[in-house]
Amino acid sequence: MAKARPYEGLAAIYDHVMRHVDYVHWAQHVQSLLRRHSGDVGHVLELACGTGNVAAALAKLGYSVSGYDASTEMIAVAQSKAPAFEGKLDFGVRDLRDLSDVGSYDGAICLYDSFNYLLELSDVSLALDQVYDVLTPGGVFIFDVCTERNSVQHFRDVRDTEQGPGFNYSRHSYYDADEHLQFNRFEIRLEDGSSRQESHVQRIYPHDKLVGCVRASRFVLLEALDGFSLRPGSERSDRVHFVLRRPT
Repeated sequence: MAKARPYEGLAAIYDHVMRHVDYVHWAQHVQSLLRRHSGDVGHVLELACGTGNVAAALAKLGYSVSGYDASTEMIAVAQSKAPAFEGKLDFGVRDLRDLSDVGSYDGAICLYDSFNYLLELSDVSLALDQVYDVLTPGGVFIFDVCTERNSVQHFRDVRDTEQGPGFNYSRHSYYDADEHLQFNRFEIRLEDGSSRQESHVQRIYPHDKLVGCVRASRFVLLEALDGFSLRPGSERSDRVHFVLRRPT
C-alpha cells in the first residue's frame, strides 16, 4: 500500500468523508464574530481552506474569499468549485507560515483545528506573525483549536470504515496523552484496485499555553470562546475559537 502525504489521497473523497459537517453554521458563526468585532468585512482571507466548503458558504453570505492551503490536491478540488461563484472565490497553494505576497485583508480565518497541525509553539508564533503582516490595522483574525477533552472524549481510540462512490476507507483515530498528539490514520482503497495510506498528526495544546502564545504575539486577544458560543473557552471546551485584532 502506497504511503501518501496528508490529504494527498484524502482530497478526492474529503467532501464525502466530511459530509456531516454543517459548513453553513461555521460560516454564520464566523460572520457573527466578524460583525461583533469589526463591523464585518467584504473580502476574507481563509487559511488552510481545504476543499473550499467554508469559503463557498461565506460566498453565499456575500463575502469574497481568497483561500490558501498547503495541499495541492485539496486546492485542486476547491478550484473546481470557484466558477459557480462568479469571481467571489479564488484559491492558491500556500503554507500559513509563509504568506508573503498574498495581499492585504481586513479579516482572516483559519478553521476546523488547522492550527493543531502546527506541531510546535514556535510554528504557531510564526503563523501569527505572518497573519499579522497581511492584516490591515484593526483587522480581525479568527482561528480555532481542538482541546484535549475533545481527543479524550471522542478520539482516544476510534476505528471506523465506510464505503463511498468508487472507494472505501478505514480510519483509526487515537490520542497519545503523554505526547499530546492526536493521530488519524487512513487507508483508502479505490475501485481500480489502487490503495493509499496517509497519517495526520495534530498537537493538542493546553489552553493556557495557547493563550500565552497569543498574548506574546503582536495581536490583541479579544476573546477565546467555547465552541460556537460566546462563553469563555477553557480546557472543558471541545473547541475554542480565538478572536484576535491587529492594533490600529
